[in-house]
Amino acid sequence: MKRHFRQIIISIWALNCSSAFSSPIDQDLEPLIADSRDCFYAETSDCPDPIDAAVESGNALLIPNRESILQAILTVIDTNGMLFQGAKNTIFNLTPEGLAKEDGSSLTQLSWDPTHDASTFIPTYGVNEAILYTNDVTNPSYTVKEKAVGIIGETSNSRYLVLGSNPMRTWQRGFDTDEQTEAFVDNSIQWLTQKTDSDILSNGLNIVIAQMDNRRYFPDESATRNWLDHRFPNSIRYNPARSCNGTALSGCITPQTDLLIISQYLRNEEDAEFITEQVRTAQTQGVPVMYLHHNGNQTELGKHLFENFDVTYELDNVWHKLRLTHFDITSRQGILPNDVDQIKSMTTHFRDMSFSSDLSQCNSNCSNIESFQNEFQNAATIVRKMTNHFDSNKIDLFSVEGYKYQKLLVLLADYFRQSVSFPMNMASSDTTKFLEAYFADHIQYNYRTFNPAQPDLGNFSRGDFSHITPSSRTVTLTSKGHFQSAGVYALPGQTFKVSRLNDNPAVTTDIFINSLRSSASKPFSPQGYIRPKYLQSVRINLEPGETIQLTSPYGGPVQIGFSGESGIPTTLVFEHIGRHPYWRSSEDNASFALAMKQEDFDWAEVATPYFEVHSTLPKMKTTLLSNADWSTPEDLATAINTYIHDYPHVLAGFQGEGITHIPEIYDFAAQLGWTINEHTIVKHMNADQATCGSGCSGNPYDAYWAFNPVGHGDIHELGHGLDKSRFLFSGWDGHATTNPYSYYSKSQFFKNTGQEPQCQNLPFSSMYETLQTAHNQPDPFAYMQQANLTNWDNGVAIYIQMMMAAQAQSALKDGWHLLARLHLLDREFDRSKKMNPNGYFTEIT
Repeated sequence: MKRHFRQIIISIWALNCSSAFSSPIDQDLEPLIADSRDCFYAETSDCPDPIDAAVESGNALLIPNRESILQAILTVIDTNGMLFQGAKNTIFNLTPEGLAKEDGSSLTQLSWDPTHDASTFIPTYGVNEAILYTNDVTNPSYTVKEKAVGIIGETSNSRYLVLGSNPMRTWQRGFDTDEQTEAFVDNSIQWLTQKTDSDILSNGLNIVIAQMDNRRYFPDESATRNWLDHRFPNSIRYNPARSCNGTALSGCITPQTDLLIISQYLRNEEDAEFITEQVRTAQTQGVPVMYLHHNGNQTELGKHLFENFDVTYELDNVWHKLRLTHFDITSRQGILPNDVDQIKSMTTHFRDMSFSSDLSQCNSNCSNIESFQNEFQNAATIVRKMTNHFDSNKIDLFSVEGYKYQKLLVLLADYFRQSVSFPMNMASSDTTKFLEAYFADHIQYNYRTFNPAQPDLGNFSRGDFSHITPSSRTVTLTSKGHFQSAGVYALPGQTFKVSRLNDNPAVTTDIFINSLRSSASKPFSPQGYIRPKYLQSVRINLEPGETIQLTSPYGGPVQIGFSGESGIPTTLVFEHIGRHPYWRSSEDNASFALAMKQEDFDWAEVATPYFEVHSTLPKMKTTLLSNADWSTPEDLATAINTYIHDYPHVLAGFQGEGITHIPEIYDFAAQLGWTINEHTIVKHMNADQATCGSGCSGNPYDAYWAFNPVGHGDIHELGHGLDKSRFLFSGWDGHATTNPYSYYSKSQFFKNTGQEPQCQNLPFSSMYETLQTAHNQPDPFAYMQQANLTNWDNGVAIYIQMMMAAQAQSALKDGWHLLARLHLLDREFDRSKKMNPNGYFTEIT
């Protein structure tokens, strides 16, 4: 009782210590907190271990030193290696030491062809364990791969077995399923039910069979019953065929149920979530589960059941033809799963400070240093994928029992994060300290309420937001892909809550923090490691009527991803967030101006219906000071709508909100019966750091420069999302068709304002001279070919000459619209290809 009380105190202390907790501790609790501190320093046997306290509370600030957390990870790896040894001894009939028995009765020659209608899985270390691995192929032309097709696990109330195929089906259909395979299933049932063969033969078993197919290639339902009757004659009681499927399953599980056998087979009218909940309820009531995979794919029911079993679907055996031949579990004694072995190696290098990599020799991502990959990167990537999985599946790891191994790895990143100090340089910084920071960088796990802020965020942002009083905000946006800014700021280390109203389910929304691309941060560049690399968080789905809580160690502007139906109003309520300089409409004029003046944040955003600027504060100031025509965010939005949204998309042959209707484009399409595509997505610019060069295309595109609505770089990068490779003549540079969108917007800017934008020089004079010279050659064509006019500027000049010719000859009122017509033709050609993938095309006249 006293120890339990101490654990409560530790949790309270964790709240008090963590910067993730934003409200003051009740003063009445201070004596208890002081008592818990004294407990640690007194080092009495009654005090909880600080690592255990950190694991229980999720608070890395309780970790006393780096050695303790690193050693705890190594210890739990070794401990988990023996976690299921007793189960393996029972199932494979081994000695207590896990060895084959001398009488030859152990299952050490197991052969099983699960057929191509099977799947392989990945276990969750410390939660469950693989006990069957493929070691052969059914076709010698395929490659042998060691993959798990059998996993066992245990909850606090029941046991489970997950198999990548149904051995009862393969037995009935005559595939290789030897006596040892049958004995394996027999022993597995004994382990699951904790009953011996004699118990079963004497007292029988009550088995519920659910969600089984029974067609020609998958006679699972009948085969399962036939096998049970074959192995345990007159001892098994099971439900009538198909009587426990779907909603009926809830009435089949009783206190007398000894085992539930289920697959992922799902009929159209059946609810996967409901069935999974019934399986979960059965396990809570102590009913063990045998899962027999149906086919090689993963159904919706399979997805839910795998999450319940903490098993990851890996691959469909139809492409690999894997099987087991004379499989011997004892040959894997003491062998860690490959991913765990790599993490153990990395942890050991951290503990011993023994990384051998010379980081000064790294290329842009250090992929050229083999020791770096083997000692650090492979393991860090594994942990990153693991925590990303927790985030994307909305798993609050520290709110559930178990998972000590996974929790310790998260806490290690949290612990390292507290001592990160930017800038660092791969050539001069201590290798271990550099990699501690880089490991913490990899592990951005936000679906939890304890996640201490990283004090030093480098040139991304300040780390201290104690001057900010959190507030709430209700945000309503019209759904458009791919994402839009929410206008709120996640404060580092402080939990915020977001709720979606119970609105239209046709719209899917995701919440994530920061729009920055990881490739824009370059830890191994000569400029040095100057900020976290993985600043953009995992996208977390938010269903209608749902509320979630997130805590980021970095913080940043919150974004909302949209998919599904467009044009639907969607409302979200944010609590405990900051309000950075943000503009979406004239209602934000005053608040944006005040926030820019106060400089309480390092980021600012201006959002229009189809284009958004995410900018560092200094660069946003530069943008607003660069031209009197857009010195306010409202004027900037007008310029964006005109020169970034309207004109480039006119030239790209789109229609839609905010795109001018040009008769000679629309009439041309109508005359030919062509469709003009609608532009519906929101595009973005990160005015911060570039992924490549000075600016780099994409959505968002990013750049080192401050945003300018008529800047060549901005519309050039936007143009990369519009240009088409089909517009390039043979041998032309890829940029040859990128810049017309920029030139068109600039030409319209000049017409509208009289201001001369910065323009590029194109080689019209030199190309004219080359043509004149060619005219006097014996073979003008060969001369022009040898002139090699394939640079981007030659290509653009040729296109502009074509546009000028079309206008001069009155084929178009405005020659620029030639490019719009080419876009229409390009899309129509693609549509024809889709309709006639193997056919011929009629000539377009």
